Amino acid sequence: MTATLGDILLVFLADSPGSAYELRQRHAQTFGADRGVDVLRVVASLTRQERLGHVRASGRRRGPRTYTLTENGQRRQRAWMLDVPADASGPDVLDRVLLAMAATDRVTFDAVVASCLVALESQRARPASRRREVVSAPDARAELEAMMASSAIRWVRHLAGRRRERDAAA
Repeated sequence: MTATLGDILLVFLADSPGSAYELRQRHAQTFGADRGVDVLRVVASLTRQERLGHVRASGRRRGPRTYTLTENGQRRQRAWMLDVPADASGPDVLDRVLLAMAATDRVTFDAVVASCLVALESQRARPASRRREVVSAPDARAELEAMMASSAIRWVRHLAGRRRERDAAA
């Protein structure tokens, strides 16, 4: 399942309540300005999450509203973060790791990293043969995917080590 803006916002709200503008800013800080989202899209997603019972809004109808996670929303965001399907796309797995770095406690971070590593390991299929004189496009694609998964695994392990060092120093 690909990360939806609603899933991402639930993770941010699990960390702390916020307005649509604050959530848009946290999204840009986590994923970069090139993946920024318009505040109207954030509001639309929050409205949908409110209808689903995942968030509660407080404040004026015509002013900044603050959104908080409901108990149902907490269950939803935790399940989404931790239940990483084996066939999750590489970008989806990496988004979860970035979210875990930005917006979760240490225990949840470790659990997310473990789930993501399992998914990445399953995607790191070995190409049938590494020494062929003529490489077909499917062989080249399989080799690329294996190398990308291996690189992502090293990156996730590196981040996990850095987080442990930071937590130990604090």
